Amino acid sequence: MEDPADLCQRAVDCYATDPERSYSLFREAAEAGYPNGFFGLAEMTLAGYGTQRDPLHAMDLYRVAADAGHPPSMYRLGMLYSGEGGIPEDPEQCRLWFERAAEAGMVEAYPEIGGIYMYGYGTPQDPEKAYHWYRLAAESGDPLSMFKIGYMCSEGIGTEKDEDEAIRMFRMSAMRGVPEAQFKMASLALDGRIPGGRNAAIQWYTSASESGFMPAKFNLATLYYDGVGDERDVGKAFGLYKEVADTGDGDALFMVGRMYFEGIGVERDMEKGFEYFGRAAAAGNQLAMELVQDIRRRQNTQLIRIDGL
Repeated sequence: MEDPADLCQRAVDCYATDPERSYSLFREAAEAGYPNGFFGLAEMTLAGYGTQRDPLHAMDLYRVAADAGHPPSMYRLGMLYSGEGGIPEDPEQCRLWFERAAEAGMVEAYPEIGGIYMYGYGTPQDPEKAYHWYRLAAESGDPLSMFKIGYMCSEGIGTEKDEDEAIRMFRMSAMRGVPEAQFKMASLALDGRIPGGRNAAIQWYTSASESGFMPAKFNLATLYYDGVGDERDVGKAFGLYKEVADTGDGDALFMVGRMYFEGIGVERDMEKGFEYFGRAAAAGNQLAMELVQDIRRRQNTQLIRIDGL
């Protein structure tokens, strides 16, 4: 009988070029009782690659491997029981398999089980357990878990408050590109809790904005709008507000309307200003709603166009 580990390696080698052969090799390894063989069969069966797609049969194959102590199969069962792949959602089974995978050292499962305990999915909420698993995930290099540990330390959730540790974790997460952490670093700089002030805030907001994080883009626009002297750049402010407004954000729609109406950072266009005020009001911006109501009270609506209402 051939070495099942060698069969699996050969299956991996021809996976992209000859999926039917890959499936056959994984099956030979599985017939020898090798967990990676069952895992390979399950992966291909779940995807319908090299064989007919059958999520329920894939679940059975994952379970054989998981029961034999195969952490990736435990992890995959956790994912599937969360409702992926057309499998009925089962929060309790999801928690059970993610926890088994985490306890077996599957680092990808650490943040998953952390979130399960944080939000009480399939189990009562347990912030201390959530902190334990998020901490392990952060120490294993997961940037988003670093941000969550920062948040938990800053708020005293699942652990004692520790502002220095919170800032350290926010910084580590931000430097690894998590936009929420970059946004937090900007806020800390503006609040004077870390050095750098406005300049540091602009740098962090810019980094978060480049990732498409709209709250950072809005706040960056506000810094440029509110700046004094050389620090003010209303042209940049308008461009950033416009990008956020294009997503339907009511506050940004209002600011674009205001800048059109007053000719700040853009050529004055009162009609466009009123158009944006109307859209902002429809999106729930309180100032825009009050403005539109005031216009209607003065019976001027027949003279202008207010879109969205």
